[in-house]
Amino acid sequence: MNRERMNAPLDPTYVLSKAWIGGRFLRFDASFCQARIRVTFAGTETYAVGSVIYLDQPEPALRVSSPPDAEWAGLHHEAIIHQAKRIWAEALRECEG
Repeated sequence: MNRERMNAPLDPTYVLSKAWIGGRFLRFDASFCQARIRVTFAGTETYAVGSVIYLDQPEPALRVSSPPDAEWAGLHHEAIIHQAKRIWAEALRECEG
């Protein structure tokens, strides 16, 4: 992540990172003024999986907003949370300079 990206205005769809997890391509988006990262499936049809919340706490959690994908998200929640924590830590480092 570079400083120009971090200084760009944030909106609910500001993409912080993308990653392959469990055979699916995910996009991790900023949530303005919240310790939360929105997680969406990225591809021809982009839709929300849910959010990793409580990133400023010791135990972040994945909240799934797509019932049809709950089983998949449950199988891969540790990897999704790990990726979100990594992104969050990098964003904090960039913000703190």
